[in-house]
Amino acid sequence: MIKNNLYNILYLIINKIYWSYTINTQLVIFDLDGTLCDTFDDIYLSLKHSLDNFNVFTPSLNEVKSFIGDGLALLIERTLNVTNQAYLKNDILASFMQYYKEHCTDSTLLFPGMENVLKELYKKNVYMAVVSNKAYHLVDIIIKELDLYDYFKFVYGGDSFDEKKPSAKPLLNIINSLSVIPDNSFMIGDSDNDVLAGAAAGMKTIYCSYGYSPLKKSTSDYIVDNPLDILNFIR
Repeated sequence: MIKNNLYNILYLIINKIYWSYTINTQLVIFDLDGTLCDTFDDIYLSLKHSLDNFNVFTPSLNEVKSFIGDGLALLIERTLNVTNQAYLKNDILASFMQYYKEHCTDSTLLFPGMENVLKELYKKNVYMAVVSNKAYHLVDIIIKELDLYDYFKFVYGGDSFDEKKPSAKPLLNIINSLSVIPDNSFMIGDSDNDVLAGAAAGMKTIYCSYGYSPLKKSTSDYIVDNPLDILNFIR
């Protein structure tokens, strides 16, 4: 019995190693803000516009950048916690969402080198998807405006499922839909939410240090300082 158990364990280990080295990357899931696209200027200016309307002081650039990654409602909440004016949350959120919807692509662009990454992965027939914590209708506007939909099999926002990152649920939905092997897939993002979600889904993770959020609760498998470095890890 012990011998058979050891054999089964050894077989599983060898099988996992075999598949991980013989199958090329099947799926890459990207975060949006701070990973695929530099959206910060449009977010910051929309926030400042809304705060100015209510005579609320706008925190520093670095403070606001650190608030990004958990959806826009939390961005507003964290901003107002700094100014001690949380009671204005609903009014400012409504103002922000209206203004940002109309201006979310004024300055937003792919990070330099990211278009080359997308083209290379597309040529390799790697499935690609976007999973953001930003509301889907805003993600949709940005992906359409930048003419990126042809690259992606799936595009999801923070309200596409009943759970968002760091939950693995959105990622596992994609993995199951495409019948790919998690260990031969990558989650790429610039925050703990992305790394934690990827790890929970059994994926390899790549942290983008050029993004907005330093890691505090997680450790990524790989770290890249610019988008082109992504190609060093995906075969």
